[in-house]
Amino acid sequence: MAMVEPDGKAKWYHSIWFVLLMLFVVLGPFGLPLVWRNPTLSRGMKISLTVLTLVYTVLLVVATFRAVSDLLGDAGSLRLDLGR
Repeated sequence: MAMVEPDGKAKWYHSIWFVLLMLFVVLGPFGLPLVWRNPTLSRGMKISLTVLTLVYTVLLVVATFRAVSDLLGDAGSLRLDLGR
């Protein structure tokens, strides 16, 4: 499995923009293999992107729990039965 095209260019999925898009918009932590298999990124950059992805994921999970909690609280004040 070659990491570069025959003309010496890196594969399209090793583009830094593609990797960042996958990490922070589409895949989240499931995009980390793209980071660690990317030959164009330094070890420090791989570690930095991993930490940023994990922090970003934790913040999104916390925000989601807060939003659901607020929604359920509002539903309770409106006396709606949402299966509880």
